[in-house]
Amino acid sequence: MAKKNKKNSKINQRIRKYFDDDPFDVGIERVESKTLSELFATLGIYDIEHNKTLMVKTLRMIWSEAESAMRRDILEFFESDGRVYKSPKAKVEPGFDREAKIDALIEELGATPMEALRLRESYAHVRSKKITIEKMESSLRHIRFEIKKEKLERELEGVFEIDDTFEFNASLRYELYGEHFHKILTLNTKPYSYEYLQEAPFEEIVAKIAQDKLESVALKQKSIDAFLASLKYPHAYLTTKQILDSLRASPPKTKLSYPLISQKVLKAIVKEKIDAQGIELHEEEILLRLSEQAKLPFSELSLEYNLELHIELEGLLEEIWHSKRFNFDGVLAEVKAEYEEEFYASLRNLISECKKYATLLHFSEEELHGRVYEFLFELMPRTLVLTPKIAKKIVRRFVHSIHDELIKKQRQELLARTIRDFKNLFPIARAMQRKLVLHIGPTNSGKTYTAMQKLKDADTGYYLAPLRLLALEGYETLLSEGIESSLITGEEQILDEEATHISSTIEMMNYDVDVDVCVIDEVQMIDDRDRGWAWANAIIGAPAKEVIMTGSANVKDAIIALAEYLGEELEIVEFERKNPLELLPHATAPKDVEAGTAIIAFSRKDVLRLKQNFSKDYEVSVVYGNLSPEVRREEARRFREGETQILVATDAIAMGMNLPIKTVLFSKAEKFDGISQRKLFPSEVQQIAGRAGRYGLHENGYVGALSEDALKIVSKQFTKSAKEIAIPFKVMANLEHIKLVAKILEENSLEEILRFFIKNMVFDGPFYASSLDDMLEAAKIVDAYDLDIATKYHLACAPLTLKSPYIVAAYESYINAIEKQEPVHYHAPKLGGKFAKTSEDLLRAEDMVKEISLYLWLSYRFDEYFVDEQKARAYRGVINKYIEESLQQTQLAHRCKLCSAVLSVNSKYSICQSCFKKNYVRKRRRSNS
Repeated sequence: MAKKNKKNSKINQRIRKYFDDDPFDVGIERVESKTLSELFATLGIYDIEHNKTLMVKTLRMIWSEAESAMRRDILEFFESDGRVYKSPKAKVEPGFDREAKIDALIEELGATPMEALRLRESYAHVRSKKITIEKMESSLRHIRFEIKKEKLERELEGVFEIDDTFEFNASLRYELYGEHFHKILTLNTKPYSYEYLQEAPFEEIVAKIAQDKLESVALKQKSIDAFLASLKYPHAYLTTKQILDSLRASPPKTKLSYPLISQKVLKAIVKEKIDAQGIELHEEEILLRLSEQAKLPFSELSLEYNLELHIELEGLLEEIWHSKRFNFDGVLAEVKAEYEEEFYASLRNLISECKKYATLLHFSEEELHGRVYEFLFELMPRTLVLTPKIAKKIVRRFVHSIHDELIKKQRQELLARTIRDFKNLFPIARAMQRKLVLHIGPTNSGKTYTAMQKLKDADTGYYLAPLRLLALEGYETLLSEGIESSLITGEEQILDEEATHISSTIEMMNYDVDVDVCVIDEVQMIDDRDRGWAWANAIIGAPAKEVIMTGSANVKDAIIALAEYLGEELEIVEFERKNPLELLPHATAPKDVEAGTAIIAFSRKDVLRLKQNFSKDYEVSVVYGNLSPEVRREEARRFREGETQILVATDAIAMGMNLPIKTVLFSKAEKFDGISQRKLFPSEVQQIAGRAGRYGLHENGYVGALSEDALKIVSKQFTKSAKEIAIPFKVMANLEHIKLVAKILEENSLEEILRFFIKNMVFDGPFYASSLDDMLEAAKIVDAYDLDIATKYHLACAPLTLKSPYIVAAYESYINAIEKQEPVHYHAPKLGGKFAKTSEDLLRAEDMVKEISLYLWLSYRFDEYFVDEQKARAYRGVINKYIEESLQQTQLAHRCKLCSAVLSVNSKYSICQSCFKKNYVRKRRRSNS
């Protein structure tokens, strides 16, 4: 309401310009009749008598009652005319002050005390120079008219309505079914002209209106008597009591011609005639909500939907009171036909759009419609409003649903060439004129930073990270630059429909989204035994105009060879480290370790041992692979922000974690790589050591070791050239490969298909099948269940820690539920206390997070079964907090290997004192016997 008044106030001020700063009611009197007639024509009002007095009166009424739009139209009329209607000068001698001027004009006009009071109120806020005799005379006429009307209203016990009819209350008689009662109703006389009310003598008007009131009452009484006489007995819809109650309860003033029936009775009457799910009574209509069905073309199916039927209340009451038959069926059929025809037209367009994508599959009309209806039922529950947004979703899902069949169709025609020439498995990339760019150099050289700047400047882009943590950092970096982005990892998707950029873990690369720039980070990982296939696939198949790869120098020759195979342009940009990296000449004793140091170990056990040792003198952060990305990130934050002085970490920090490390110290120079215990490679030493001395934080970086033996190996590998990465590259069997081989072999065992792939797939390019050991182990598990090959493949690709019985048990329970097509609920395990007391408790919590990661990963691929995604995600935060609290404890104990009792923190033994005594006594008895 305040907003409306504000608009009106602005219009009121603007129109004063054309009336010599007089208000509209005053200035309009100075406009000639011809211009007034033109104004009415502009407003679209033609049924007006072209009498100036009447036109002025009508315009005043319109101006006072109209909405802002009508006032704006009047303002625009005078603005286009541009004329200013000057105000006559006041006939008052100069020198009068404002109050004296008003008093003089009032005296000149001969106003009564009451009239004078109202005049003063009217001009209380008008500036002196704006007050004229003409304005006050006009105001006085209006005041006298209003006073006269007020006196008439008091005399005649009623009020004048806006249309100048006279409204009054009258007692009307009701006689029905032997009942007699009176009811007060609000009635109106016929309207009276402005001139008549203004000019006719008071007594004459009183007599006239009094007579008109009597006639109105008589006319209404006659109407009531006729209406009551017309009621049938017995009534078709109402009992005698309901009729009498409705007559008594009907409001005294209403727009309806017929008495209103109570909502409860009205609903009951309508319910008898039509099966409505809901009935709502409004001021002038009754709203019915119905459940209907629309027959779907080329199908026996029907789509249920809700339909709203709007029935005019006046007409319905007429039919009820006069016992007429309702025509709901006819109205319903008409509304239903109109509603469904609009839907059928939209459906035809949708089917036509889907048909374009399925041309190669030669679907019959019945099959085509049936496939579209699957998504129609899912996305249009109880509605026929097929919006463009819903249609777009259905088309997208339809295309996705036939994608495998289209690929299968195409590959059946070109089976041998498609399988063997690996690059042709990525048709979008092959159709583009791609440019490859390789950024190579040591750590802290700005190669990734430069690539990310290019990505930020691109209209569309993809960032492929080796770790979920780095994908999240890339996503947040893009957002911080105001770039709309999405995040896609194995267990988390933050999707923005308006996103121009995507940050993703490399395994989650979408080969169907073409972009301007794609950044592939840590490209030397193409040589990784387990994950190298993901980098090879991304380089070959990234659908980007420009593919920027960042990595160490030893990948250079391999990328050149790959570019030659692809026949694509390659630009190589070499970077130098931004600050020096010095090798310490002597081993660093634990007591001499300085703040800002990262100590590197190569097992979880060693990390926790070192953490406990250094916690005696320092606040310590820890980072190792078994921790969730959230905990790793929190531990890194604590170190970055100075809450801890020492970071104890595995080589996980070598993968792009930006930390304020001044010195890197190796606790050992050997690691177990999953097959054997070996010395660190030069590339590993250089990659880890390169994290020391972040540019802009430290002038130099320092690299050393905690022992002389470790330092000797580190020194040798630090200065040695890293081994060159060479072809061939590993590539992974994708789902299309698996499905094609399954068809050829008519085999549903995923393990057998994978073994066939490893043994028989020979590629034309520089590739060989990636090691599938972990996938084979998972395949053995999934083959025990009755699942289709695609489901088995997705399950076997899940992030599975096969060494953990806890994870494997959860994995098998999930597969069992999918086989039975049952919902998979997440059951949160119990945690003992606020933090882990032993390293075994901590390991169990870490496994709990991995179980959640597995659950979330599967939820994105089998969302119809994994129904507790939000609950699992929330509980991951709880466990992560538990792990963070545990890592901040100074010491972690161990449990007795025999009885699981908690050992003392400083215990050097693996069993407790009680078990030791039992074993000692048992041995003594044996020896004595």
